[in-house]
Amino acid sequence: MRNFTRILTFLLLTSGALWAQQDAQYTQFMYNKLGFNPAFAGAVESTNFQVAARQQWLGLDDAPTSQVATFNTPLTSAGTGVAARFSRVTIGLEQQYNIEGSYAYRFALGRGTRLGLGISASARYFNIEYGRATPTQGGGVDTAIPGATESRVTPNFGAGLYIDGPAYYVGISVPRLLESDIDLGAEEGIISREARHFYFMGGVKLQLSEKLALEPQFLAKYVAGAPFDADVNLTAHLGQNLFTGVSYRLGGNGGGESASVLAGLYLSENLSMCMAYDLGLSDLKGAQNGSIELVVGYSLGGRSNGSQVVDPRNL
Repeated sequence: MRNFTRILTFLLLTSGALWAQQDAQYTQFMYNKLGFNPAFAGAVESTNFQVAARQQWLGLDDAPTSQVATFNTPLTSAGTGVAARFSRVTIGLEQQYNIEGSYAYRFALGRGTRLGLGISASARYFNIEYGRATPTQGGGVDTAIPGATESRVTPNFGAGLYIDGPAYYVGISVPRLLESDIDLGAEEGIISREARHFYFMGGVKLQLSEKLALEPQFLAKYVAGAPFDADVNLTAHLGQNLFTGVSYRLGGNGGGESASVLAGLYLSENLSMCMAYDLGLSDLKGAQNGSIELVVGYSLGGRSNGSQVVDPRNL
């Protein structure tokens, strides 16, 4: 980091967002359901793999970046399944690594609708490399900044409920139930804790014609003591191989946090990809050039599996 004062200013400007959302944000939340709800494990029709990468706030030094890799597979024909997820987030001097395993059991509710109850276990590794800090005053030396790298491993557990039908889904979850201590220093008392995040998601697919379907979806987020936050998306499926959409994220200073466009396609029966671009609407919009995000998914079963359709986008 070239300017320690700038990162302090950056953290102060975004402290509300950081408190409200300790988890990394993804514009393509609808293709990252497992990151919010462990009950999504096994909800896919066949074994799926996914990777996603996000670069937030282009042009702003030390802005957040995140990457995630996901494995999701059903164990039974009813959809009971397991999943695993590994993610990495960096912001300034800090890095976070998260590994998570999920299990979900499903009940048939009739008419093609299923109820999934999921649990997860996770561990997060926090690491701050203070040696990379270069203060602008004092000749580049500040004795108040620790000279060594500090780190911490924090385990946690989560739970969720996920209902999916032939053309809709809805879910509610708490990915981390424990409000664990995440202080890195040795001071007495606890200053920082993991915040308990509540997520509520839903969507419906409207088949307007053989070649056009619309899919409105949303993800609402709640943390005690922080403003309500939500993402909404409308995706249009054009024929068999193309899809595009627009999204909007609440937050910012009245005008929202961001507005986004996305476009994706099937590269084969098994492989799909989608790119999103966010236009910032908050007070930081003048200091950055938007955010970009890429999601790539691979389904072992492809899009055709007997009489059923396997959709790699539902990762």
